[in-house]
Amino acid sequence: MKYQVGQRVTGKINNITDLGIFVSLPQNTSGLIHHNDFGDNWLHEKRHYQVGETIRVVVINNFKGKIGLSKTRINDPSLIDHTNEFSTTKKEDFLTVLAKTVADAEKEINKLQQELTDYAS
Repeated sequence: MKYQVGQRVTGKINNITDLGIFVSLPQNTSGLIHHNDFGDNWLHEKRHYQVGETIRVVVINNFKGKIGLSKTRINDPSLIDHTNEFSTTKKEDFLTVLAKTVADAEKEINKLQQELTDYAS
């Protein structure tokens, strides 16, 4: 899987060093949250993380297979996640898209509940 700049992804911390936090990502890939991501607070901040912990990050660069990650920029709107189907939704269309998504989810939940009921019978 090729990770794109702006893509939000969940991974697991596999190592914490003076350089930063190494994160295992899906598809047997790993990336680094460089200590500069935390600014001058790195020595204090690194105590808040533990190996094995799940962490949500954003890809900030991907050069020759070396993936740079950020924790502090996860909500940065300038990093557009092109893998997110909603990233191109206009503000004025958001409520309509959200209502449709909720309705679709409710239909799917009802379908799964019926399948479970049928299976249990």
